[in-house]
Amino acid sequence: MIDSRAFRDALGCYPTGVTIVSTYAGGVALGMTVNSFASVSLEPPLVLWSIERTTHRYDLLRNAKDYAINILAHDQSAMAELCAHEANLAACGASWSGDVAPLIDGAVARLLCRQHAVHSGGDHDIIIGEVIAFDTLRPVESLLFSRGSYGKAG
Repeated sequence: MIDSRAFRDALGCYPTGVTIVSTYAGGVALGMTVNSFASVSLEPPLVLWSIERTTHRYDLLRNAKDYAINILAHDQSAMAELCAHEANLAACGASWSGDVAPLIDGAVARLLCRQHAVHSGGDHDIIIGEVIAFDTLRPVESLLFSRGSYGKAG
């Protein structure tokens, strides 16, 4: 049997990018720090991320028809840390624009997505989104997460 803490530590040896997946609910901008983000397809443009079924933000984000994936810059680690625990983007110090989903200011890139498919994956759901618009804002290093700490690429 695999020890889940040891397995998590082993996975932490692989640096990942850091994103905040964001959506509107009841007129409030909400989000969650996510590092399980990857590209899937160029034609059509598809990306994926996953969410643990026991998280308190599961229903909100799992059922969001439209959402944004905000790829964070290296100087946004404080926001990433806050948003890992707090759903309200304003409480996390974020500013944003966008009518369909919150597009976080200062991100390296922002992908506006529409939910395309959801697949079960153990204790997580894998959410595939079709990218309907995107922009790249800042030519700076992205925020990385490895071995429990934030850093930057490059």
